[in-house]
Amino acid sequence: MMPGPPLAVLGVCLTAVVALAAAAGLGRRRWLARRPGAFRGAARVVEGRADGLHARWRSGYGRWVQDVFVWTSAPLLLRTALLPVDAVSAPRPLAPKEVRRPRHLTAVTALTAPRALLEVAVRAQDEPLACRRPAADPTGITRSPRDHL
Repeated sequence: MMPGPPLAVLGVCLTAVVALAAAAGLGRRRWLARRPGAFRGAARVVEGRADGLHARWRSGYGRWVQDVFVWTSAPLLLRTALLPVDAVSAPRPLAPKEVRRPRHLTAVTALTAPRALLEVAVRAQDEPLACRRPAADPTGITRSPRDHL
C-alpha cells in the first residue's frame, strides 16, 4: 500500500507547518511556566515506579495541586505525570554536576509516593514551591486525598 501524497503536492506550505508547530511548542512552554506555583527543574525516580518519570534526570516543569505533584516533562511538554505524594523531605544541596540540565539548580528534595521515591532538583528561588508539604487537616494529621475515597 502506498502512503498518501506528500503535503507539498496538496498545496500545504511546509514552512508554515514547521512555524505553526514551533509556535505551539513555545506557547505551551510559556503557558506552563505561568501556571500558579509552577517551577522549572529536573526530576527522576530513585526507587519504585512512577508513570511518566524515568530513573535518569529529566528536565520539565512541576507544580502542586493539593497533595498531587504534577510534572510535565520536557522537551515537548506533552506528557504530564500526576503523582499523589505522602511525604516531602527537607531540601539538600545538589552535588556538583549531579544534574546537567537545566542549569543553575541548587537543591534536591525527595518526594515519597505510594509506589515510588522521587527526587526533584530546583533553583534556590523555587525551593519553597517544590518543598511544599502535603495538606494537613485541622487536627494536625497529614493526610492525602486518597483517604477520602
